[in-house]
Amino acid sequence: MPITTIPGFQIKYLLVFQYFLEIFSIFPINYYFTGMIRLLGLLILFPLLATGQMPTKENRYLDSLQKVAQNKSLGDSSRAQANYFISGFFSKTDIKQARWYLKEANKLAQAYPFLLAGEPFYEATFLPDDDERGLILYKKADSLLSKFTTDEAYLFRSKIWLNYASVLQLNDKQTEAVNTIISKSIPLTKKGKGDILLYFMYADLATLLSNIGQNKQSKSYFSMAIEGLKKAKSKSSRVAAVYIDASSTLCLLKEYKEAAAMLDEAHKRLVPFPESPINSHFYAAESMYLNRTSNYKKALISADKGLALATELHTEYINHALLLEKLESFRKLNNYRAAEKVFKELQKDETFQLLSNVRRNAYKTIAEVYAADKQFPNAYFWMEQYSRLNDSISESNIKKEIYEMEVRFRNQENLHNISMLKSQKAKAEYSAENNRLMSWLLAAAVLFFLLLLFLVLLNYQKSRRLAQQEKISYKQQLKELAQQEQLQVSSAVIEGEERERKRMARDLHDGLGGLLAGVRLHLSALFQKSGSPSLETKTAIIGQVDSSLNELRRIAKNMMPETLIKFGLERAILDLCMSCSTPDLKIEFQSFGIQEDLPEKTQIMIYRIIQEILANAIRHASASTIMLQCSQNENIFLITAEDDGKGFDTNHVIPTAGMGLENIKARVEYLNGKLDLDSAPNEGTIINIELDVCKTS
Repeated sequence: MPITTIPGFQIKYLLVFQYFLEIFSIFPINYYFTGMIRLLGLLILFPLLATGQMPTKENRYLDSLQKVAQNKSLGDSSRAQANYFISGFFSKTDIKQARWYLKEANKLAQAYPFLLAGEPFYEATFLPDDDERGLILYKKADSLLSKFTTDEAYLFRSKIWLNYASVLQLNDKQTEAVNTIISKSIPLTKKGKGDILLYFMYADLATLLSNIGQNKQSKSYFSMAIEGLKKAKSKSSRVAAVYIDASSTLCLLKEYKEAAAMLDEAHKRLVPFPESPINSHFYAAESMYLNRTSNYKKALISADKGLALATELHTEYINHALLLEKLESFRKLNNYRAAEKVFKELQKDETFQLLSNVRRNAYKTIAEVYAADKQFPNAYFWMEQYSRLNDSISESNIKKEIYEMEVRFRNQENLHNISMLKSQKAKAEYSAENNRLMSWLLAAAVLFFLLLLFLVLLNYQKSRRLAQQEKISYKQQLKELAQQEQLQVSSAVIEGEERERKRMARDLHDGLGGLLAGVRLHLSALFQKSGSPSLETKTAIIGQVDSSLNELRRIAKNMMPETLIKFGLERAILDLCMSCSTPDLKIEFQSFGIQEDLPEKTQIMIYRIIQEILANAIRHASASTIMLQCSQNENIFLITAEDDGKGFDTNHVIPTAGMGLENIKARVEYLNGKLDLDSAPNEGTIINIELDVCKTS
């Protein structure tokens, strides 16, 4: 099966501009213009290194860069950089314009040697991707930049050598390409403290090693790259490409479970970047995984999705990898005509023609297709092409050289680590001497702080005791307030009962007492006279006795309603409403869910509250209609009374109504309830009461 990973390390084909999104800049901060233009620089400069069509979104930055280039108030350094970026923008589409902007940039950069040093680098972008003249220009740019010792200069040089390695790879100089990354790009990146960029370089090196068959070494470098990027917590879409390339290598190692996990992680990271060119790359890797796991039809679907997306995003440089997977799928499905058609399409692809190792795998696959289709002359021809190309690549020698080179690189890393350890040991010994001199001072400081801590603890304990005492005192005060409130409620109830007794005494004295006195006088007069009493006298005496009995019943009813005792609260309230109704006053009563098993004491208290509400409405409101509603929901008893009387200002309760309201409030509080009074002059009165009938049982 052909290897379908993106060739090399994506510098020329997919994601080079992502590198510089991982660092702050490549130029000295004194030369850089700020704000949006700084960001535009990072987005525009580094796609220049890529061969393929630039993403369409980048075009919108061109106008902004041109405005910067023409704005003389920004200074020559800012304008020079803008012109450099625009030159790169046109480097593959309009060489004439590109050279004009490069010339303008060089004029403005005369006072800035660092900017001028990068001029050969921009010249190299005008050349074809595989043109070896670019190697000379890259070396010249590196030589000029080597005079600068800033981190930005080191990082710029590391990118130059990465581009240098890309040209070598396109010219089938795999050994030199690997050596350039190992000996040039990686050391310069470390020197420039570009940690995140270093992890991406590990991934690029891993991809290149995978393309030449060094899959185990490739897996090792991918592990280093992924581990580093996880620690750095990078959110760049470039990280998704690392997982994609790692999945391809794992497929080649037949570690399909791990490959699937890498693809899943890549898919998650690509969700925020729907227009990233990496999405095309993802479908190529997914198609490869599906082919390797014998899901050939699904592999075709993924490849077609990738090709459609490549056209939409102008990332046709990935087409060769997608077409290779389609070729393999059709071969496995024995669809030889379709496979032959895909191969012819592959031969028209520019990237395919540049990469000998990709051509070699395609030649082998198409030879197998023709052989299976019994087209033996064609099969022989392409197998011969495969053999000739395979011999020219000299894969075994390349692998050996690269393996030795990698071993030397790892040895150098180990020697560097040993040197670092020795240096750290010397520093440790030197610091130990200083530590001994400081130990007595530290001991004295520790004793001082211990003493201070002891004093602080003493103060803390004292404060804590005071706080506890204050807390106890506060609780006692709350308890006393609660007791006082309870006493006030009890006093109010007792006072209400006392007033009730006085009222009954007045009723008995003034009402029933007067009637009985009249009866006594009539009877006395009767006994003093001789003869039988007249009919008129008898009628008067009987009338006075009847009135006395009615008055007695009224007083008894006020003291303890007979209906409440016999028939319960609901019937007693209904009788109360009916007895209070007159031709001029209509009282409507509604009840819902009133339970018959309420404690007698609770029923009496509720009856008195309603009695007081109706009495207040009749005496003071001059109402013509009163709406009364009583309902019960488990332990909650609700009373709502609404009249259309004259109302009053709740902030200035009238004195005559004040005593009645106080009686109501006292009984509500006694039943652990809540009272809400809503009234205004000439707008009637609404009373809402909520009682807890459980706690009072």
